[in-house]
Amino acid sequence: MTNRPASQRVLITGANRGLGLELARILIERGDRVWGTARSPQPAALAALAPEGILTMDLAEEPQIVAAMSKLADRTDGLDLLINCAGIDARAVGAAPAARGPFDLDGDTFTAVTRVNATGPMLVTREALPLLRAGDRATVLNISSQLGSMEVAATSGNDTAYCVSKAALNMVTVKTAAALKDEAITVVAMHPGWVRTDMGGDAAPLSSVESATSIIDVVDQLTLADSGRFLRWDGTEHPW
Repeated sequence: MTNRPASQRVLITGANRGLGLELARILIERGDRVWGTARSPQPAALAALAPEGILTMDLAEEPQIVAAMSKLADRTDGLDLLINCAGIDARAVGAAPAARGPFDLDGDTFTAVTRVNATGPMLVTREALPLLRAGDRATVLNISSQLGSMEVAATSGNDTAYCVSKAALNMVTVKTAAALKDEAITVVAMHPGWVRTDMGGDAAPLSSVESATSIIDVVDQLTLADSGRFLRWDGTEHPW
């Protein structure tokens, strides 16, 4: 028995590729009403899934977030699940693959990664609040990373901006969960595993199908008692 509505209204950021695209595919195929965001107006792979709609949104641009969420509010009267999946690492904003340590990055690169990975999801959730409040047992899922864990990142991860941005997203998750604790909206952070995507690389042990399938299974079982937790894709607790 799951805790989800029969047909959820879902928004997925970064649904045009990788894990976000796979999450969209699974949810659409099982009958959920899915809207996806992408930076390009008509991403072919997402459009091929025939979602309810595609919203143009660059998480680095607050006006785009506000405008896209306003459009979504014209198309649905509520959201049951928000998945903040879009994310980048420092390579996406020009850092050399071998030069991403704390003394390699300039301030603009560091800030740009945090802007997308932590500030962006915070703003999307803020703009989605009226729809989430009108949802059925609404849930916010922030796709984080094990590298946002102080315990893990002490010995792993060569991209300082990425690690810091995911740690910041974890704090956003905790603060959002606390702010919404009396509104029956569940907010969790989740490490999706090391996934074979453009960011994760070919050496990653998990396929996007495996990760997305497990994530959805876990999300279906979440209750308000889980709000504020940091989980792995398999539902186990992740250290902060």
